[in-house]
Amino acid sequence: MPLLKVEGLSKSFGGLQAVSGVSFQVAEGEILGLIGPNGSGKTTVLNLITGFLQPNAGAIWFCDENVVNLPRHQICRRGIARTFQLTKPFLNITALENVLVGRMYGRQPAPSRKAAEEESLALLERVGLGDKAHSLVKDLSLMQRKKVELARALAAKPKLLLLDEIMAGLNPAEVDDAMHLIREIRSWNITLIVVEHIVKAILGLCDRVVVLNMGEKIAEGAPQEIVHDPHVIEVYLGKVYA
Repeated sequence: MPLLKVEGLSKSFGGLQAVSGVSFQVAEGEILGLIGPNGSGKTTVLNLITGFLQPNAGAIWFCDENVVNLPRHQICRRGIARTFQLTKPFLNITALENVLVGRMYGRQPAPSRKAAEEESLALLERVGLGDKAHSLVKDLSLMQRKKVELARALAAKPKLLLLDEIMAGLNPAEVDDAMHLIREIRSWNITLIVVEHIVKAILGLCDRVVVLNMGEKIAEGAPQEIVHDPHVIEVYLGKVYA
């Protein structure tokens, strides 16, 4: 039984069909890459899985329960957490206070404020921000803000973590750091869906890759197969390269 099963997922905005009949599965312990050109529907799929949007059709099975139409907080309580393409930490409070939000209101909330603080500090240490726990988030770098958001998502104790272009805007050394951290997260018995444009990251992290274009799934397979798929190359670079 897969941890997550998406069946026939569709979403339209007026006359725009953003996602059309998309289906895929994610096994427990897997890292699944979700890729495609800009506007292909990747973030919309994440928004549907996490309840930020409701589908026009389809089902989303998580731990053998259809979570379509559940409120976002109930989906989080069942074990799905995410980061955002544009980081959305609370800028005017500290990194620790940001992570406390996830630890006190996610799945298996901490029994007390003290316990929540201790666990949140430990999470900040694990993502490499132990020395920034009491810094205001507005004073942190882009990479550090992304780590705060990641720690906040991890504080919700997810079974499934969705990462939406967490490496966007990072330099090569920061990308390597982020890849190492994602591998660490998998070792903590967390399953991941990674939306990413950086080919190095997709090849280096993912067990399988699903490719979207114009809201439809056009390919699925191992990363090395996907990057050599003529249809995928045509979508990204044009027919002359395919």
